[in-house]
Amino acid sequence: MSTNLEETKQRRNITIKPSLWKSLKQLGRIQGKSASSLIEESIKLYLKEENINEAYLKMMSVSEVSDQENEEITKVLDALKPENLEEGEEWDV
Repeated sequence: MSTNLEETKQRRNITIKPSLWKSLKQLGRIQGKSASSLIEESIKLYLKEENINEAYLKMMSVSEVSDQENEEITKVLDALKPENLEEGEEWDV
């Protein structure tokens, strides 16, 4: 999943179990990282391991697609390999 290095971060509230928050804070202290950076790293790793990309997320979030179309799109997207997802050249037509 591509990320824009210049992207402005936004402040958000999350709900998390106290025990998980405690572990997150302890891990952050040990690794010298903030809870936010650890959460970001975890999400990026999850998306990579599950082969989830921006196109997949956009397609799966469209409600006007029938269940059959959604299933067909999911099969095609699941079959994509990382090299299929690399940015290509721009051409003026």
